[in-house]
Amino acid sequence: MTDLIQLERNNSVLTVRLNRENKKNALNGEMINALMNIAKDLQNDKDTDIVVLKGKGDSFCAGADLCWFKKAADLPEKERIEVLKELSVFLRTWSRLPQTTITIAHGFLYGGALGLMAVSDFVILDQNSNLRLSEVLLGLIPASIAPYLIKRMGFKRSKALMLSAEAFNAQLALAYGLADKIGSSDKLLEIEQRLITNIQRSSKETRYMVKEFLFSIVNKEINEEVSQLSAKALSDSIDTDIAREFIEAFAQKNSQCDES
Repeated sequence: MTDLIQLERNNSVLTVRLNRENKKNALNGEMINALMNIAKDLQNDKDTDIVVLKGKGDSFCAGADLCWFKKAADLPEKERIEVLKELSVFLRTWSRLPQTTITIAHGFLYGGALGLMAVSDFVILDQNSNLRLSEVLLGLIPASIAPYLIKRMGFKRSKALMLSAEAFNAQLALAYGLADKIGSSDKLLEIEQRLITNIQRSSKETRYMVKEFLFSIVNKEINEEVSQLSAKALSDSIDTDIAREFIEAFAQKNSQCDES
């Protein structure tokens, strides 16, 4: 494990912290590779319930490191594509983790930082943050993060922000759907802990099932296949020990169950 990523565990909650403070946690190949390895391990980690992504220093993440792009630019096209694909593969893997994911973002957030936010289940954002999709100003396109931003904010809004490179604040990020909660820097930990407490009212096994089902139907036309997938998923959830216990307890307290 590289020193550029720090891990901290508190029971079933794993905090992953970007630790490249002197570069405002800009993503380079070493960091992306380390994050990918963590994501691979989490795919089969039944002990971890919630994964929190944070960044050390005065900014969560300044996007992708241009020095990483420079190294890629010097490679033959085929090799360059394979190197740049690592970020896209990581984002896809992280977005589909079975665990519930939370990103805590603050400071100046550019490009890839917004991608890290977009692939999380929940985003808590410092109310004084400054956000920008700045790639177009550099002659680049936000290709790796675009699919996730579109899912988060919609096509029209994402396109406008990508084409204009217009800066926006936390309040607009909340309105656009990129952030779920905002607060002052001294309240972020409290907001995080309150969210975790609320999430953990349900079992991680049930939430695993929810995410797996949602990814199986997202973007599908609502047709017979989706009806069948929905019925199967509901059937599987009813057949779990947790659901059976709740249903049985309810039935014992409500005689009308015998009448229906």
